[in-house]
Formats: sequence, C-alpha cells, structure tokens
Amino acid sequence: MEEQQNPQQYPNQTPPPQNNYGNPQQQYQQPQNGYGYQQQYQQPQNGYGYPQQQYQQPQNNYGYPQQQYQQPQNNYAYPQQQYQQPQNNYGYPQQQYQQPYQPYAPQMQNGYAYQPPQKKEPGRVANFFLSLLPLVGFFAVQILVSVVVVVIMVFVNAFQSGRTQNVMAAYEEIVSASIPVATALAHLVSAVGFAFWYRLSFQKPRPAPRETVQKLRPEPILMGLGLGILMAVFSSGTAGLETLLFPRMVEDTYAMLEQSGIGTNYMVIFATVILAPIGEELIFRGLTMKYAEKAFGRFWAANLLQAFLFGVAHMNWVQGVYAFFGGLVLGWVAHHYKSVVFSMIMHFAVNSFSTFGGDYALGWIPVNFLSVTLLIVIPAALAVGLISWRTAAAKKRQLVQEPVFWWGKANPIDFFTRSCYNKVIIFCKRGMGKCQ
Repeated sequence: MEEQQNPQQYPNQTPPPQNNYGNPQQQYQQPQNGYGYQQQYQQPQNGYGYPQQQYQQPQNNYGYPQQQYQQPQNNYAYPQQQYQQPQNNYGYPQQQYQQPYQPYAPQMQNGYAYQPPQKKEPGRVANFFLSLLPLVGFFAVQILVSVVVVVIMVFVNAFQSGRTQNVMAAYEEIVSASIPVATALAHLVSAVGFAFWYRLSFQKPRPAPRETVQKLRPEPILMGLGLGILMAVFSSGTAGLETLLFPRMVEDTYAMLEQSGIGTNYMVIFATVILAPIGEELIFRGLTMKYAEKAFGRFWAANLLQAFLFGVAHMNWVQGVYAFFGGLVLGWVAHHYKSVVFSMIMHFAVNSFSTFGGDYALGWIPVNFLSVTLLIVIPAALAVGLISWRTAAAKKRQLVQEPVFWWGKANPIDFFTRSCYNKVIIFCKRGMGKCQ
C-alpha cells in the first residue's frame, strides 16, 4: 500500500489529488445522491430530477405555471382583458364609441322638431342694393376695357412711329379709332362675365339640355320677334317726336352714335345685334329683375326698376326714353315665359330692325306730329293687346284631359294646339287599351 501523504508536510505546494480523480475537488462540492455535480441550493422536488423554482408552482393541475394577474375568467382557459368585454351578445368586443346604428329621429325642442340652421338669405334692403350692382359692374367693364384698349393702341402707335410727340398729336384720332374695338370687346366681356354671375346665382341646379330645348316653343319665339318689331317702330316714332321737340339734342346724339361706328363699323354692328342682346338681358332682365323681385316682392315694381336702369345704361336722353318702354316689354317677356332666352330674341329683333331695316321701312315717312304720333300709338296699342291676350290666356290655361272644342276657347291657337294634343293622347290610350 501506498503511504498517505499528510498535506501539512507540503505547505507551499498544491495538495495532491484525492478520491482517485486527476483534478482536485473542493470540500464544499461533495457528490450527493450519486451525482457528481449538484448545487446545494437546487435540490430535486416532487420526484423530478431537475429543480423547480419556488415562485413558479403549478396551479389548477397544469404542468406549466400561470401568472397570478391573468386568471381564467368565464370558464375560458385563456384570460380575457377586463376592458374588452363582449357587448350586445357578440363574441368580439366592441369599442364604446361605435354603437349599433339607429335610425335618425329628429330632436324635439319644446314640442317641435329641431331643424338645423340654414344659410340665411339676403334681406329686402340687401337685394335692392344687389339689383343696382349689375349696372355698376356694366359701367366698370366699359371703362376698364376702354382704358386698356386706348393704352394698347397708344403704345402700338408710339412703337411704329418712334416718336412720342407724334402720338400725343394724334391722341384724339387714336381714341376715336379705339371706340369700335372697345365697344365690341366690352360687350363680349359683359356677356361672358354676367353669364357666369347669372349661372351661379339663379341657375342651381343647371337645367338639362332636354328641358332647355323643350322651352323653345314656336309661340314665345314668334311673340318675341313680333313684339321686337313693334318696339323698333315705337322707338322710331319716339325718336321722331324728340327730334321735333329737341332738335339740337337729337343731332348731337346721332353725331356721337355715328362717331362710335353704330350702323357703319362691322365690329360695332356685330356687338349691337348679337352681343348686346345677350349681355344686356343677363344684366337687366336676369340679375337686376331677379334681385328686385326679392327686394319688392312684386313683379311690376321690379319691372319698373330694371326698365329705368336699362334706360340709364344708354347714357343719353334720346335712347334712354324709348329704352325705358322697351325694357318694360322685355321684362314682361322674360317674366311671362320664365326665361331670358325669349327676351334675348325680342332684343335681337329690335336691334336688327333698327340697324338694317329702319331706314328702308320708315325712312319715307315725313317727320311731323301726326306721323310720329301714329308711329308711337299704333305699335304701342298692338303690343299692349298682345300682352293682355297672352296674360289672360295664361291665367285660364290648365291641364286638358278631355277633348277641347273650338267653341269653348277664346282663340284659334289654343284650339289647334290643344285639340291636336288631346287627339294624340286619346289615340295612344286607346291603342294601349287594345294591346292589353
């Protein structure tokens, strides 16, 4: 046997190996339960070879620990969050701000259903001032366009001549030459600009093209053309009476009109016959009369106001007098047929007859009190008769369901149109009845 060595014999050396192992073994790590390495603080528990942590004990007969703050609820193995409980018998939680849809029920206040606040319409005073605004805009467009055209022509002449003195000497000629261009351009800008204004103010929603075509019936078109010719003759008679009473004023006015190119310049003729009826009707029978009706509440008051402003827009007494009476008739046409299209047709007839046919049709008549009186009275009487006739017919007009006989109506036009309409309707109804 080998002799056991005492460790105290070698104080400065490593102790020899113990227990037949090549490496030394610390005293506090002695083998336990047949295992070579085992820590004292991790003893096997519940018959398992691996230690379990004390703070994760199995609960509810499950091998895996459960956290204390997530206990099963409502017999479910998985925890549910407290703030998402099922609502309204649905398995999935609903958010509080998404309640089930309920049909709209008006709120009641003091026994009456609550109505949401609507956009406040302008009052009578505001509508009165709005009725004056189109005329102010018309004057502003004419002044602005005239200034722009004159400035452009001055610069063009200065660039061509190369001398400013020549331009200043010919300034009056430049202004006179710019009048036709400025007149045509001002009417064009007015027609386009006021068309947008009228569309945005009184044409909501926009009518369908089919409805617009249906309004173009023969009766209002013929009525507009006829009244236009009558008012052109009336204007010639009024101008003749003014010539007898104020000859100097009439001569100055006609000289100014000739200088502006009315009747001689093609651009001015186009503006007078085509553009002026469109722009002026949108201004006076469209915007001005609509706002005036809201201000006064009566058609006759609105018609008087727009006719007066229409006369003022001509800026001379000779044209302003007969323009006032013509404006009254134009206002009736627009109001009766509920469209400015037919007043445009009448305005077109007046300007066309005065520009092209006035001298040929009425130039042979001598200017005296008898002739001018007849030229005023006869067309005025015919115009009043036509207006009265159509106004009375409009009041009696009703939807006809039975055949209309000629002895039951006051005029042959209603008899012809309505009898044809009734015959077509009755024929269609009988045909459909046989097919059924």
